[in-house]
Amino acid sequence: MNEAVFISDLHLDPNIPEISKRFDEFLAWAASQTRALYILGDFFHAWAGDDTSNAWSDAIADQLAKLHEQGVAVYLMCGNRDFLLGSAFARRASSVLLDEPAFIELGGIRVMLTHGDRYCTQDKAHQRFRRLTRNRWFSRLFLKLPRRIRQRMVAGVRAHSEHNPRKQPDIMDVVPAALMRDLKQHQINIMVHGHTHRPGLTSHEDDGQVYQHYVLSDWDAAPTILCYNESTGFCFKLFNGE
Repeated sequence: MNEAVFISDLHLDPNIPEISKRFDEFLAWAASQTRALYILGDFFHAWAGDDTSNAWSDAIADQLAKLHEQGVAVYLMCGNRDFLLGSAFARRASSVLLDEPAFIELGGIRVMLTHGDRYCTQDKAHQRFRRLTRNRWFSRLFLKLPRRIRQRMVAGVRAHSEHNPRKQPDIMDVVPAALMRDLKQHQINIMVHGHTHRPGLTSHEDDGQVYQHYVLSDWDAAPTILCYNESTGFCFKLFNGE
C-alpha cells in the first residue's frame, strides 16, 4: 500500500474523452493502492470558476468524493490552467484545497509540493501571466464578471495557447537556481512538481547538501505517476490501467 500518490497535468476536458477514461481507470486503481492522492495543478484544461461547473465537471467531483469515501484522502492544488479552482468544487469533491507551495511529511521527511510553473523563470511571458492570475484581487474581480463572459475569455486564452507556436523547451523548463532557492529557504531537500511535462528525478548538490525534485508527467498518453511507500520511498510507475 502506498502512503501517497502524486499526479498533475491531466488537463481534463470534455472534448478529450480518452484522458477522462484513463483517469477513471486510475481512480479504480487508487482506491485500493494508496492512502492519499495529491493532484498538483492543471487538473482541468480550463476553469472559469466554480460557479461555471456543469454535469461533466460535477461527475468528476463526485468521483473524487467517492474515492474519499473509500478511505483515500484527496488533495487538490491549482495550476496555471485551473487557478480559479476553489472551495466549492473542493467541498463537492470531499477534497482539501492546498496552498502553493504546500508542505507535507512522508516517513519523517518534509516534502515541498508545487505546481512548478513558478520556477520557469526564463519564460517571461508566463511569469507575467502568473503574477496577474495569482493576485487575489484579480481573481476576485474576474469572478465578478458574468459567467458567460468568463467562459468565453478562458476559452480564448486556451485557444491562443493551443494554436500559437510552442516555445523552446528550455525556456519552458524549471531553472534549478530558482527552485533551490526555495528549498534552501524552507530547509527542505525534496520537491514534487508538475507543469513541465518532463517526468523524472533530478538531483542537485550545493554546500554538501543534495536537493531532489521529482517531476510529474502529463496524461496525453501513458502517464507516469509518482508513488511513495514507507518501505521503498519514492518511485515512478508507468500507469497502464493496472
